[in-house]
Order: sequence, then C-alpha cells, then structure tokens
Amino acid sequence: MAHSHAKYGSGRQIVTSYLRRHWLVYLAGVTMVASASLLMALIPRLLGRFTDRLRQGNITREELAILAFTLIGISVVRVATGWGGRIMVHRKGRVLTYRLRMELFEKWGTLSPGYYHRHSVGELLSHALSDVEVVRELMSQGINVSVSGLSLLFTTLYLMMVHVDWRLSLAGLGPLLAIPVLVRWLGPQIKRQSAKSQEALGSMAQTVEEVIGGIRAIKAFGTEAVVIGRFERTVSAIFTEKMTFARLSSLFGALVPLMVNLGFISVLGFGGYLVVRHSITLGDFVAFTLYVAMLRQPLEQLGNVLNIIQRSSASLNRIALLLQVQPEVRDREGILIDQPLRGDMEVRNLTFCYPGMERAVLDGISFSVKAGHTLGIIGEMGSGKTTLADLLLRLYDPPEGTVFLDGRDIFSYPLARLREGIAYVPQDGFLFSSSILDNIAFSDHYPDRERAERCTRITAIHATISGFPEGFDTEVGDRGVRLSGGQKQRIAIARMIYKEAPIQILDDSLSAVDTWTEKQIVANLRRLQSRTTIIISHRLSAVQHADEIIVLKDGRIAERGTHRTLLEQGGMYAAQWQMQSGEAEDDGFMQAAPDTDIAVDPFELVVEDAA
Repeated sequence: MAHSHAKYGSGRQIVTSYLRRHWLVYLAGVTMVASASLLMALIPRLLGRFTDRLRQGNITREELAILAFTLIGISVVRVATGWGGRIMVHRKGRVLTYRLRMELFEKWGTLSPGYYHRHSVGELLSHALSDVEVVRELMSQGINVSVSGLSLLFTTLYLMMVHVDWRLSLAGLGPLLAIPVLVRWLGPQIKRQSAKSQEALGSMAQTVEEVIGGIRAIKAFGTEAVVIGRFERTVSAIFTEKMTFARLSSLFGALVPLMVNLGFISVLGFGGYLVVRHSITLGDFVAFTLYVAMLRQPLEQLGNVLNIIQRSSASLNRIALLLQVQPEVRDREGILIDQPLRGDMEVRNLTFCYPGMERAVLDGISFSVKAGHTLGIIGEMGSGKTTLADLLLRLYDPPEGTVFLDGRDIFSYPLARLREGIAYVPQDGFLFSSSILDNIAFSDHYPDRERAERCTRITAIHATISGFPEGFDTEVGDRGVRLSGGQKQRIAIARMIYKEAPIQILDDSLSAVDTWTEKQIVANLRRLQSRTTIIISHRLSAVQHADEIIVLKDGRIAERGTHRTLLEQGGMYAAQWQMQSGEAEDDGFMQAAPDTDIAVDPFELVVEDAA
C-alpha cells in the first residue's frame, strides 16, 4: 500500500492532524469512556443516601432491591461503555502505528545515500520500533486514561462541592494543588531523559545489527570476548539512562498519591469535626470519604498520562524531524520525459566531488556508449569507478549538463523512470533474507520461475541452485549468509538480467568467481545485444571484449580504446594484462571447473607489491 508523506512541521502536528482526520471515531470513543467515569462517580452518592436511610432505620426491602439493581445496572453499563470506548480508541492508536511505520519506511526509500552515511541503522530502527510505540501509547492508552481520569475528577469535584460541603472540599483539595508544581518541576526532566533513553536503545540496535552481520569475521578472529565487552558497555549505558528515567518517573508517581493521601487525612479530620457538630450528615461524610478515595485513581492516572506525554513528546519530535528531511536527490521541477530508455549514454566533461569534500573524485570524464554496446571501466581502488556508477543511477546528482541518456539530460527523466531503465549489480552482490527466487525476481511483484531459471543459466549457477534440497525456494539467510561469495554474485547478476532493463551496470561483480565461470558469464551477457552494458572490474578478462575500455587513474581517464589498441599502446592496461595473464596460468585458473569460487583482486596485489 502506498501512502503520501504527510507534511509535519512538528511532533504535535502528527497528533493534531491524525485527530482531525478521525475526530468522529475519537469523539465516540472518548464519550463512551467519559460516560463510564460519570456513572462510576454516582455510586458514592447513592451509598451516602443509603447510609442515611440505614441510620434513620426506615428503609424498606423494596428500596434495598431498587438500590441493588441500580448499582448492578450502573456497573454493567459502565463496563460496557468503558470497554467499547477503549477498544475504539486503542484501534485508532494501532492504525496510527501502522501508518507511521509505513511513512517512515517509504521515507527511507526516498532518502539519499548521504543520509545513511550520517545516521546509523540502529538510530533508524529506534524510530520505527520504540519511538512509534511510545506514540501509540499516547494515542490509545494516554487518551483513554486522560479522558477517564478527567471525567471522574471533575464529576467527583462537582458532587463534592455541590452536594456535600464546600468547606470540606477545600480541605481535601488543598494538598492536591501541589500537583501542578510537580508537573512543572519534573516534566521537562522526564522528557529529556526519555530522549536519552531512546538514543541509547538506538545505539544498542546498531551494535546488534553489526554483530549479526559480521558474525563470520568475529568468529574467524576469535574476538567474541571483545564484542561482548563492547555490547556490555552499550547495555550499561541503556541501564544508566533507563534507571535515571525510572527514578524520575517513580518520584513523580509517588508524590501524586502522597498529595492524595494528605487530602484524605484532611477530610477525615475536618469531616469528622463537621459530623460531630451536625454540619453534615453521616451519609454525606461517607460519600465524601468515598469521593476522596476515588480521587486517588484519576490523579494517579493523570500523573501517568503526564509521563506518557513527556516521553511521547521526545519521540514525536524525533519522528517529525525524520519525516521533514528532504532527499538530496529528487525530481526536478518542470516537465519531465516519462518514457522508457533506449540505452544511448553520453558523459561530457564530468567533474564531481562529494559534499563536504574539496578533492574531485572524478575529473573531466567524457565517453559515450551506443545502445546495445558494452563499455569496460577499470582502474585502481579509489579511482572513481563506483562513484561513476552512482552518478549514472543518480544516487548522487552529477553536475547539470554532464550526463545524457538518449540525447537528453539525465535530469529530464523522473527518478522512477530512470532507475526502472537501469539494472545494477553492486560490488557486494547484496541479497535479501528471502528465497533465491525472490531475490532473482526482486523487480517483479509476481516472480516468474521459468524466467528466473533462464537467468541463472546465463550466470552459470543453475546447476548449483538445482542441487540445493529446496532449489529456487532455498532461503539465503541474512544478506545471503548461507551462500558463498561467488554464488551471491551470480545470483545478483541473474537478478540484473531478470529485470530486462535497457542499461546494465556491473560494479566489480565477478571478483568472487573463477576465470572459467567469468568467461561463461561474459560470453552469455554479450549475447544480450539489445542491452547497453557497463562492466566495472579489476579483472581485465571481464572487459577485454568490450566495444571500448577506459582506464581510470586518480579520477581521470588515463587510457582508452579497445582491448587490442590498449595492448598495442603498451601502457598501464598492457602491463596489467601481462601480469594477470601470467597469474592466471600459474594458478591454473583457466582450467578451473565451473561453479568454483576464487576471489582475485589484482589491483590490490599491485598496491601491496609496490609497498
């Protein structure tokens, strides 16, 4: 289900906007909850009258029966209305939880990579889990309890003042006037401490996510004790912040009943004096003491609600701040060309540096690729290869007038249409924790098994998948943890082919497969003549058949041409080819069997040898 992102200026607007949209349901719910509290407030008055009649000694059986049935009727109606109203309000609170999480999830999808570089996964998870739950608590339990407490409080106060004695009411209410002072004193502290607790939870979630993702490295290095120590420090920070919050909340929760008890003591002393002097009846005194005892519940409830409000205020502001974030990469204003891409690509004098950096990652890059042709890009680590792929996908915005698709500036296309026309395989061959079929058919709402099988034959992994007990329904685990590096890469390439996009970009996505399998895959990709293909690789064997090859060094094009012409030039490419060809023969890569997983990073080897 798609949702439009609501425009929230503050956390308070999230609540007010939702209440305005669902005011009728909330009105019905709180009316029923309030009615239940009003009915409850009638019971002490009825018992007070019953006490006076008992003292007079002239009560009849009929009156006793009427009183009993009245009390039973009030109780039944009170339970029914209170239960129905609370269910209505609780349901709307759950709906808000659902909608906020959907909005957060959709918002994450619009944000640029730079945002994720600045914010941890744990922090984002904290928004969707704990922050949203605190908001739900406010919009369900908070509203129910506050309406119930306020209704019971004001009804009780009215009956105490009007139907008993105003002097006794003032004596009982005097200590309660200290409660607003407590709210003013402790409220801001509780709010600040709640925000700190939520941030500590976010740090813990980040630590857990990293440990699970890197469990292989942890076990391989035998650093379980180190990781446990780091996690212990994170949990200790949560414990400290939560205990500070608990002390503040408990202090507030203890002082409110204390004020109520002081009021009750005042009523007992002064009320007994008034009964002795016959200023009020015994029945009025019994009713009044019941009212004062009844005040304890709403005041404690309101104290808890104030705690909820302080906690939710911090969470609401955190959520609102995230929903207000504008993506750095977004559609430009004006008329956009919403039509499929053909595959022609041109880059003109592209110079790019990341925000906040002074050194250009790419400097004066120019090339063109005709639809259906292949471009190979090689270069040392840090030469700008992946950055170039990110700019073609508009994960970052290139300078205007530097990247053109089908003869039009890349900004002329909506982001959705642009990325629909490009299939991309990242370096790590990222897989989702679902089945192999779902990963391959990631771009399709309804996976086509036969089409997925054809794609795996192209990437030379069909036999491997068929050998798994569950075949294409095999669950790959978190980030594909159950598969080898080469298997993950070939499934990721199959996912690219399945999309059938006119432009394909492979970012060093053959590094974990053996040379024999690489040759199979590249040869099969060349048969897909209708697709423009950009192959970024450390291995020259992956790009040797490209229509053009560019060699990047320090963000600039150092050499360009076909495989043959680059060998004839005798430059960097030729030297690298000679080295890699020798290594392949020495290690027996050319005779390796298909589906073997051997990782090679020749440029890294050059760097190490040079060192």
